[in-house]
Amino acid sequence: MPLDDADRLGPKGHVYVELVREQWRAPLERGTARRSLLTAFFGVALIAFGLFATFTMYGEAVILVGIGLVACFSSFREISALRPEFEEARRIGWVEPSLDDSIVTVGEPATFRAVLHARRKLVVRTVTIVVEARRWRGSVPVELAETIAVPVAMLTAEVAAGTDWRQTVTFRIPPSAPPSHYDSAESVRWTITMALTFDREAEWRRVWPMLVYPVEASI
Repeated sequence: MPLDDADRLGPKGHVYVELVREQWRAPLERGTARRSLLTAFFGVALIAFGLFATFTMYGEAVILVGIGLVACFSSFREISALRPEFEEARRIGWVEPSLDDSIVTVGEPATFRAVLHARRKLVVRTVTIVVEARRWRGSVPVELAETIAVPVAMLTAEVAAGTDWRQTVTFRIPPSAPPSHYDSAESVRWTITMALTFDREAEWRRVWPMLVYPVEASI
């Protein structure tokens, strides 16, 4: 998504563009989990070395232990935040979303695709996709500006372990709907929500932010 188009979202629009772009990539894909584990290992090593060195250089050892504790604390917080995703990946698998056109324009069609990389045998019962626009005042959601229930045509699907299940839908933002807008006072934030239900498995649900541009953005 070109950063030049961020100016159409108002002040600090580029920050919102980066936020949306980043949240479409899951933490496990970005390698956050690997970095957190390495940081935790590094912190534990510093603590162990610091405790061992207390007998010869007390001051330096205290510094090492302090750095190790900070590293462990920060990495454990990240690991705790990723824990639901780890459990979800172990229980169901990996769901990879994508928008064919990263710039969704008011009145124009957009195609949403999702690929489920199944970790175990699954039976997909239903798929629900909802596109919403909500008005925010500062960091507080105020009202729902637009709701679009995207029709999904599918039959119950059996997915074998290690295989992929794919779903593609096309939707259109109504011409009367507000485009995305972001500044420090007020904003319009669009999201796309996907929910999957399975046999003998809890529902899988994910919400992604989405940018919707006015018509002139595509000219």
